[in-house]
Amino acid sequence: MSQVSLGLISFFILVPLILIEFWLIYMVHVYTEKAEALMPNSRFVEDYKGMFSHAGLMGKAMRNGLLTLVLLTPNLTAKRGLVDISEVKNFPRKLKRILVVSWGLCFLFFVALVIFGSYLKYMKYVAGVHMVSSSYVA
Repeated sequence: MSQVSLGLISFFILVPLILIEFWLIYMVHVYTEKAEALMPNSRFVEDYKGMFSHAGLMGKAMRNGLLTLVLLTPNLTAKRGLVDISEVKNFPRKLKRILVVSWGLCFLFFVALVIFGSYLKYMKYVAGVHMVSSSYVA
């Protein structure tokens, strides 16, 4: 692959990832307390508030991400007694969609970046092997 195509691929991965990260910062700041207020009977909300409240924005991001994970796996967390299943079922669809899509896109672009980085390292290794083996031929 040429340097231009590699640069374009990295551009199309990094720019959306950076935009999603800015959106996540805004979303975490605005929606974390709103989402937690919709689940007052869930034990994990109070536990995680106490655990991560002193960590600032990073703590809010942890609480928001864990809340999103709980919304994705309500039966598993209800079996463990962490969440009231009726609160999860009554959680607003729009807010749930915002949380899940935001974190999902961030995960998707991060995985794409890791795969692309691994590809670049592999190609650098393969090119290095070809250069070493061709120098012994002379």
